[in-house]
Formats: sequence, structure tokens, C-alpha cells
Amino acid sequence: MPLKDQTFVIGHKNPDTDSICSAIGLAELKRLEGHSNVLAARAGDINPQTSFILDYFNSVAPRYLPNVYPKASDVMSTEVVKVGGATPLLKVMGLMREEKIRFIPVVDPTGRPEGALTLMDLARKQMLETDGQREVTTTLPNIASVLNAEVALDFIGGGDRTFSLFVGAMGVDSFLGILGKSDPKGCAVIVGDRADIQRRSIEKGVGLLIITGGFRVDAEVLEEARAKGVSIIITPSDTATAAQLVRLSTPARRVVEGKFESASADELVSDLKHRLANSTGIIVVDPEGRMLGIVTKTNILRPPSLNLILVDHNELSQSVDGAESVNIIEVIDHHRIGNFHTIHPIPFICEPVGSTSTLVAELFRRKGLPIKKETAGLLLGGALSDTVILKSPTTTQRDKDIVGWLEEKSGLDHRAFGTAIFSSTSSLKGRGPEAAVGGDFKVFEAKGRKFGIGQFETIGFEEFHEERLKLKDELLKIKDKKDLKLSAVLVTDIVMGTSLFLAVGEKEVMLKLDYPKLDDGVYELKNVLSRKKQVVPHILGLFNSLY
Repeated sequence: MPLKDQTFVIGHKNPDTDSICSAIGLAELKRLEGHSNVLAARAGDINPQTSFILDYFNSVAPRYLPNVYPKASDVMSTEVVKVGGATPLLKVMGLMREEKIRFIPVVDPTGRPEGALTLMDLARKQMLETDGQREVTTTLPNIASVLNAEVALDFIGGGDRTFSLFVGAMGVDSFLGILGKSDPKGCAVIVGDRADIQRRSIEKGVGLLIITGGFRVDAEVLEEARAKGVSIIITPSDTATAAQLVRLSTPARRVVEGKFESASADELVSDLKHRLANSTGIIVVDPEGRMLGIVTKTNILRPPSLNLILVDHNELSQSVDGAESVNIIEVIDHHRIGNFHTIHPIPFICEPVGSTSTLVAELFRRKGLPIKKETAGLLLGGALSDTVILKSPTTTQRDKDIVGWLEEKSGLDHRAFGTAIFSSTSSLKGRGPEAAVGGDFKVFEAKGRKFGIGQFETIGFEEFHEERLKLKDELLKIKDKKDLKLSAVLVTDIVMGTSLFLAVGEKEVMLKLDYPKLDDGVYELKNVLSRKKQVVPHILGLFNSLY
């Protein structure tokens, strides 16, 4: 489905509960404010905790966007001027002039492209056919069309015929001398009211007689032509004009010869740019080969029409792939400000609270907009998840105040609901090492080096010690895949309010980790609950001092 002309509210890769819930809530708020085509989206899989909350409120997960790189379907023109294969070149030229275009697809009756015509194609065709060449391949209906002619006799029909054009504008003997060198049936004679040329052409048995100036044909001449099987058309054009126009009666299909550039709807615009360097236009086709639209250089140069509102992050390294290629029009976040640039000023909310859901809920309350019970419950779940039921050191008075307001709007007790949220996903073995480590894994950068830290909550550390080696193997896979100097996961016991830190990394980094060490790669972080506030700043400082 094309993404153009839509606005997606989307969180970071490997979205956590706050990221998903705040995206759903903000999308609803935007719609209430009158913004159309605003949808919540996600850049990764839903983790078990978020699934529990969505199921609790019978809420559908946001649309998954693996990337937002502009594709052919996002930029193509669908209101396309096109012609059938039988269309005479004269009409194609007229359409180009009227519509101010340089590229016209030629399609068959089923909508499948047979080729495409450009101004250069038409110019080349015209130059070749007027450069001393007599032959024109066309149809009688096309000749009659371009000449606005009346068909007096037709022995040719509608099929393609190749004619050698002759203009009867000389003495009879000279004319017959020239005409005698060709097969008469393949000749088309253009002549005015010269009955002698008309009769001698008919005697020779030419294929077509084109009478110019609108002159009527004598009845005797008409009967002679009928007897000899000579087709006759009568045009109001003068002889010189008729000779030019007949050359432009060639059907479009005779010029295109099946040559055209095509692309699928999913082809990336970045790839199309390279192809358009040597092409005027590209025809976008569906899997059955039918034309969906066209992409020209004009389409490529237009500003992107897809908008993103980022929630719960503001760094492109954490954003959905391709975010730098579209319009980022707003940010609502509670993390540090990263390397982020826009062309125009945008609303940018980045405040030190415990969750993005807090900020979105505050917007509902501040603007006085009605909030559905389910939406209030989702935002409550997002806030409780990110603040660990208001126990995290990132928790502020604003978080506590908004949780009280959301309790009222949702009809839920925050302690009971928070306990249910964390209890639903406390089993490490149930999640598996890949989901536990990668479910909320974020990559950061300092001095050009990258490190990544995941986090998951549990009740007690027994399962962690049992699964530690599997978790370590998963961290090593992520380290290699993402080219990280440090790959770690923060394992938080929400009952005890403390964490363990499991890490793998380059030797110089591991030696600098000054956390209390319990075992190989395992560190004790007492009273630590927040990755954002208590772990990431320390690792950033370590990298800044080390590199």
C-alpha cells in the first residue's frame, strides 16, 4: 500500500510499550484535532508486554513499517496521459503539446504497456521519414484521421500497410516514369484536381489515391477506381500539407517497438534516480504487467509527501529505516537530544519525564480533548512500563500526577494494573533469549563508535542465571551484526528494585567498565532501574574518555 500523503506516528526500532502506546495515543489526539490520514505505526515487532496491554484493551497493533524509503508507488503519477497502439503520431504530438508533457506510454487494450514515446522519438522519426524516404507504414483509418478525410472507396481495410508516397505535381509522363519504378499496389498518390494524373494512377492500379483540396472525384473516375480496386479518400488539406500529415499517420506501436523502461511499485526511488539519468520516464507496472503509473524526473524532484511524527526517540539511528528521506514534522520524546536536523522548524517536545506516554496524556488534558477509556488505559500502561510502576529514578511528579488522571479516565488502579503488566511477561524462559535481549534493544553512538543496550524486567534473577549463557550468545550475535563495541542487556528485578548488567564487548571497553563484577561479563547494579538515566550516561562518558 502506498505511503504517500499520510502521516505516521512512530516510535523507535525494537519498540517498547511506551513507544507503542504513545504512538497510538498521539495519533488519536491528532485526529481529534482535525488532522486527516494520521496513523500509528511501529518500526519493529511487538514485545510480549505490549501484546498483553493491547490485548487487555482489545486494541489493534499499529501498522508495521519495515522502512519508509520512498518507492515508485509513492511518487508516481497515476493520472497518466496515454495512447493506444493505433493512435497516429500526429495525435500523440498534439497531446504532448496540449498537456505540456514529453513522455507518453503506449498501452494495449488490457492496459499493458507496449512502449513509450518521447519528443525525441517523434523528432527522430520525423527526420528519418522526411530525409528523402518515401515509405510510410500506417493504416487507412489513420490516414483519413490525420487528413480529416472522407473515405470514398476502401479496398484496404484497417490493417497496417506500407506505402510509397508520390505527389502528382508534375507532367504525366514524368510522373509515370517515377511511379513505374515501384509496385503500384504499394503506392499512395497525393494529387489535387488533376484528372489526368488521377486516371493514369488508377490505370496503374495504385493502392491509394489521396485527392487534396476537397475536390470531388468525377463519377467516371470513381467507377474506374472501383473496377481496379483503388482506394480513394478526399481531404480538404492542400497537397503539400497532406504529404506532411500522411507521414504523421503512423500508428504509435510502429515507433515504440516494445522498448520502454519499467519498474515495480516497490522499487526504491533512489534506484529510479539512477535509471532516469538515461531515460525520460519509467512505467510502473503491477505483477500482471498492467500499467499503474509513470515516474519522470519531475516526480523524483518533488518533495516527499510522507510525514513522520517521532515519539519516544529523536535520533535517526533509532528511527525506522529511511526516516531521513521523508518529512519529519514533529517530535515528542523524553530522552537526550541526538543528531537530528530538519529543513523547516517543527514542534519539538523533549522533556525530562519518565515516559512519552506522560507527555501525550498531558496534551490530552491540556487541550481539553475527550479521551476514550481504552486510550487512557493504553497511555497508563505506557507510563507504568517506562517508570516501572513509578519506581524508576526517572519518575517525576508530572508522571505521578498524570497517572492519577489516567486512573480516573480508564477506571483502573495503577498498582494492580502495573503488577499485572509486569507479571504477564516475567518469565524469561517463556520469552526466549532473542526476544528478551532484542525486544527493547537500543543502539547509541559516541565518538563514531556504537554500543547497544537492551533491557527487560523480571521477578527474581533465578531464570537469568539459568539462561545467562544463551543471553550472552545472543548479545554476541547482535554485537557482530550491528558492529558494536559493547553489547549489553540490563536485567531489572522490579520487586527488589535492582538490576544485573550482562555485557560482551571489545577488550578496552570491558576493562573500563567499573561496575561491581559478579562473574564473567555479569555486573551488579544495585538500585538501578533506568537504562536511560542511570546506565547510558555512564557508558557514553566511558566511550568519550576512551576514544
